[in-house]
Amino acid sequence: MTKNWKYIALMAAAFPATAAFAQTGDAGRRAVDLERYEEAKSIYKSQLNNKSTADNAYFNLGDIYLRTSQPDSAAYYFNKGIAANKKSYINHVGLGKIAMEQGDQAKAEQHFNEALSGRGKKDAYVLAMIGEAYVSAPNATEAQIKKGIDYLKQSLERDNKNATANVIMGDAYLALKNGGQAMSSYDRAIQLDPQNANAYLKRGQLYTSSRNYNEAEQAFLKAIEIDPNFAPAYRDLGELYYFAGQYDKALSTFQKYVDMAENTPDTKAKYASFLFLTKNYDQALKTAEKVLQQQPDNMVMNRLRAYSYLELGQPDKALQAMETHMQKADPNKLIAEDYEYYGRILSKNNQHEKAIENLEKALAMNNANVELYAELATAYARSNQYDKAIAVYDRKRENTAPSNSDYYYIGNIYMMAGEEQAANGNTAKANEYFKKADETYGKVTEANADYAYGYLWRARANASQDPETEQGLAKPYYEQFIEKTGNEKEKYKRDLIEANSYLGYYYYIKGERDNAVKYWTEVRTLDPSNPQAEAALKEISKTPRKK
Repeated sequence: MTKNWKYIALMAAAFPATAAFAQTGDAGRRAVDLERYEEAKSIYKSQLNNKSTADNAYFNLGDIYLRTSQPDSAAYYFNKGIAANKKSYINHVGLGKIAMEQGDQAKAEQHFNEALSGRGKKDAYVLAMIGEAYVSAPNATEAQIKKGIDYLKQSLERDNKNATANVIMGDAYLALKNGGQAMSSYDRAIQLDPQNANAYLKRGQLYTSSRNYNEAEQAFLKAIEIDPNFAPAYRDLGELYYFAGQYDKALSTFQKYVDMAENTPDTKAKYASFLFLTKNYDQALKTAEKVLQQQPDNMVMNRLRAYSYLELGQPDKALQAMETHMQKADPNKLIAEDYEYYGRILSKNNQHEKAIENLEKALAMNNANVELYAELATAYARSNQYDKAIAVYDRKRENTAPSNSDYYYIGNIYMMAGEEQAANGNTAKANEYFKKADETYGKVTEANADYAYGYLWRARANASQDPETEQGLAKPYYEQFIEKTGNEKEKYKRDLIEANSYLGYYYYIKGERDNAVKYWTEVRTLDPSNPQAEAALKEISKTPRKK
């Protein structure tokens, strides 16, 4: 998938999974499905004074607050529900869900046991919500998910026509990477309720995860056909187009989601995230700033602001924003990309030692991020730690075979090390590095004999070992570079000037006048105002031909 890490870092953080909030036929549930949370709250609050609806209303209010990352408000409503009705089994489930969110399974099970006392153990809805609590727990383990499935099965034994329970069951199997069982559960939900837009949404999400984009698109469009106001379907369809590389279509579809969903900071945050993913960094930054005016501690928006400044080429502002993000964020919620971006930002601000520290943290969290090794190696090289820079590429080989670009960067590091030694007057050590650079660049020409730049890099490595051009070590490689460039002189113009200048000088000091004139003339052809060519040809014209 295209830039999948960014999807994880931004989109997933902005979009909590769709959960079951209430029993079918509930206007509040429909509002939640449409992501119109304020409207849903208003509906449920209006039900609090009705004895027949109050219990579920308290639970659904709490669940909305829990979904929108406000656990204190969620606990308030769950506890109010229990205070209003001591036999409120469903609100004990709510308190158990909070405990699961906080990673306290023992406390959660105490609440679930309360929920299952008396008639609760026979209540299909109570059983389904306990199952959902296990399935949707942060970083749910396989054991937790399977426990959730057990409760969902008990729920369906009590009510086998419950489409919502089947949707949650599908989510559970998907979490276990059992796509077949997940699809069967979603299909069962559709059989029970052909107008269940949420079930089609889930089908689309499953097809998207398996990169079956055509089927995913049809599922999302079906959800929209059933309910043209179903905001999440536009959101996920926009994501689908993003994954498929159709960025304009992705952005226009996601704009429909924004138009459909509630006009809240949360919706704006999601839109800002999507703008960033589609590389609309300027608009992403502006939208993030609007959210931060209302929610200055919004972690995803603080993150996105820092990332956007870097992508916009403003490293000083990026550093200020990133440090704000790192200070405000819960350290347990920082992701590998935070340390990666922080490291990149620090590098741009010439704080290479601190950059190394953060890039190493990023790799420790995700050593399969092959693009990050080059960043880290460069940071080491810029702090003159060349051996450590090379060692980074050795670490990279543990995850993937070296590429031509790897050999290029490794060769460049050897060149940098050699130039430093040469500047310090340590010629022997410098030449050791230059030879290693040549050997490394040689791996490129071995792998791709027609790649012109490989010969250019070898020429430079050899020229560095022969600064007075007495041995002509670079000569064969510059000649091969000229040969490999063929007739594409405009494309390689700058480097052809370099190659012909070297050869012109080489033949001049060897006294081979005609060859010197040939190459310097070619330099002048490539660049008519080249002062070196003018001076060289004038000097050669003063030199009499050898008889």
